[in-house]
Amino acid sequence: MELADYATDSVIRYDLEGTIHYCNPATTTHYGWVVAAMIGRHFQDLMPEPDQGTVLWNHLLKNGHWDGALQRLSHSGAVVEANIRLALRKDGLGNPLDVVEFSTVQANAAVSLLHSTALGTAACWQFNLRRALPLFAPVNAPANRDPSADEWCPDRLDTLLTAIQITDVNDEAIRLFGLPEDRDRVIDRPVASLWPEQSRAALGDLLTALVAKTDAEPEIREIPVVGRLQQVVLTGWRATDPRCPDTVFVRVKAVLNAPNALIELEASQSRYRNLISYLPIPVWQIDARAAGRIFDRLREGGLDDMAAYSEEHPDLVDLTCELVQVFDVNDDAMSLFGSKERSDFTGPVGYLFAGTPGAARRVMLAHFSGARNHVEELKVKTFDGRVIDVLLLVTFPVPGERLDTTIIIMIDNTARLEAEAKLRRIEADFSHASRLSTLGEMTTSIAHEIKQPLAAILMNAQTSLRYLRKAEPNLEKADQLTSRVVDSAQRASDIIGRIQDMARKRAPSYALLGLNDVVRQCLIFLRHESEDKDVVIKSSLEPNLPLIEGDRIQLQQIIVNLIVNSIQAMKSAPKTRREIYLETSLDDNDQVVFSIRDTGTGIAVDHMERIFDGFFTTKEGGLGIGLAICQSIVKAHGGTIEAFNHPDGGAVFRFAIPSKSAFKASGNPASSEQAASENRPY
Repeated sequence: MELADYATDSVIRYDLEGTIHYCNPATTTHYGWVVAAMIGRHFQDLMPEPDQGTVLWNHLLKNGHWDGALQRLSHSGAVVEANIRLALRKDGLGNPLDVVEFSTVQANAAVSLLHSTALGTAACWQFNLRRALPLFAPVNAPANRDPSADEWCPDRLDTLLTAIQITDVNDEAIRLFGLPEDRDRVIDRPVASLWPEQSRAALGDLLTALVAKTDAEPEIREIPVVGRLQQVVLTGWRATDPRCPDTVFVRVKAVLNAPNALIELEASQSRYRNLISYLPIPVWQIDARAAGRIFDRLREGGLDDMAAYSEEHPDLVDLTCELVQVFDVNDDAMSLFGSKERSDFTGPVGYLFAGTPGAARRVMLAHFSGARNHVEELKVKTFDGRVIDVLLLVTFPVPGERLDTTIIIMIDNTARLEAEAKLRRIEADFSHASRLSTLGEMTTSIAHEIKQPLAAILMNAQTSLRYLRKAEPNLEKADQLTSRVVDSAQRASDIIGRIQDMARKRAPSYALLGLNDVVRQCLIFLRHESEDKDVVIKSSLEPNLPLIEGDRIQLQQIIVNLIVNSIQAMKSAPKTRREIYLETSLDDNDQVVFSIRDTGTGIAVDHMERIFDGFFTTKEGGLGIGLAICQSIVKAHGGTIEAFNHPDGGAVFRFAIPSKSAFKASGNPASSEQAASENRPY
């Protein structure tokens, strides 16, 4: 196959299923297909009649060879005659290996005409109308009518020009219309994505008239002004080559408004290309003018709620993804997506959003709203099969800038998100260790808490047996005692369940809950711990507090940790002064607040700034992670925590968490991830 690169005949290699795995440069010369566009296509894709291709392929696999004249589809969609030889290759054991094709075609007169000197220095476009033919309505109108007077339905015009493909342009068209210099970035794009707005109706009228004609006579349309062009004359004609029945040409002659406009435009484009090329981040250049024209018409029709409209018309997102085109990328973008072929990147923009449902719609809503920028995190599928996390930054142009260029930048977030996930796992491990440490410090209290219902179960069960073993069993009394056994067993089960919840290693589970209920459960859990240490806990819980969204076990961990710390802080205080004051309230920012104050010695001044630091502790044998974990949990819930000394003595800890309404506005990670999964936003 290395030698085939130097052959003048087209050489194509297929696998046994008919999929193309190789083609040489001569294939582009003969058929107009670039190599990257051929790879992955099927044998039948190159045939005007796919059924004929299937029959031929089966014959080839059965007989091992085929040769003769065959019709083929060129890149422009034209049907060409080719002399083809097909051979089935086998390995040393005689097993089928692959299929190799050798072919030659005659020069395509229609394609060469576009670049011939017969057209002079006029800009010329070549279109393929095959996909658009069903959309044309026959017209019988004079050729000299004013196209500006035609009443084109904007939606019909968009649909028509989107279905028409650009199959070639000459150098003058590239210069005059400011198109990408690489012709491959223009070919196969829909006409709607590149043709100037002011002359779209005239072009639609011209092409409609050409389709209705039965001869090759040209059609002419004159337009006074198109942007920086004036005295614009469009001349269109159909290809005379019977092999290209769907090909038309449009020649554009015009006068520039300013003599130096073209020179200035080329210099500006050159500077712009150099700037984008050397940026050290992945950059896509997007032409979104076609979508902008649709949005303008919708606004003129009174539409102001694009979100609702796009829900009712989901095909609008697909249409904009088809019309909005990538026309250039820089080297960093190619490296990020794992491809060295620029042709992989150019074309409809939809592939950028294929990995994140709803992303295209969100970008579309930002464009419609007139936003200057749009930022969000995406998952994208690269050309080499990877799925990566990126930060998407879209910058839309405003009047005074290049309105044909929307900039998309992607920053690879994969490593950062993996590091954050690892950090969350480490924090979860520390949180688990902190709960176990707290439970270890409460061993005596936990044992007493469980021992009490177990003792009650034993006593009531023994007494019940005595009543049942009497000569005349007292069933009523036995029933009462058995009910007490059940109640005590349930109480013991609840205690063990709370301990298991605290000890279990688990992922956070966010739900709506009341903070007062969480506090009351913690007080039950710590009842014997406070009694054993002669500590009186007084609580003042604000009634009718709004709900918060959070993880019950994590919030219990904070409150239990703070209460245990307060109990331990007062072990040297007189028993008559060991008091803890708990309070819940609602602050001015609609945040639910929990505060705890003890009557201990307070926080040393030199410890105040380090109190929430990891591994900082003043307790003998302490891990120093309890308050750091508390701070981490509060932050994960969108809240804040603080510590200070009370004027009357003792330490105060206070944390605030947004209530249900404020929580959503605060952008809590759990809520935002859930919302994003429900409604991913062009």
